[in-house]
Amino acid sequence: ARATVILAAVALIAVATAVTGPIAFVAFLSGPIAARMTGPRGSALLPAALVGALLVLAGDYAGQFLLPARYPVGVVTGALGAPYLILLIIRANRIGAT
Repeated sequence: ARATVILAAVALIAVATAVTGPIAFVAFLSGPIAARMTGPRGSALLPAALVGALLVLAGDYAGQFLLPARYPVGVVTGALGAPYLILLIIRANRIGAT
């Protein structure tokens, strides 16, 4: 039963990636944002999923309508996610260094 669930999840992810293309950095963005929203006591699982969905929708909207040219959602989320990931790494190094 467990192997069937894993295979189904892999198949669904493969189909979603094949249809939409790779969407970069959404996991790097949604997890920390949701953790900040829920605080240390709350579970960030559902908020991370909702934040991830909103980020993909916002990135797609920006890529289609707000930017001067049409960009895929992966390009927009990558452009937003890379600087945020660098900021998280710098912040973690500062906290770890003190």
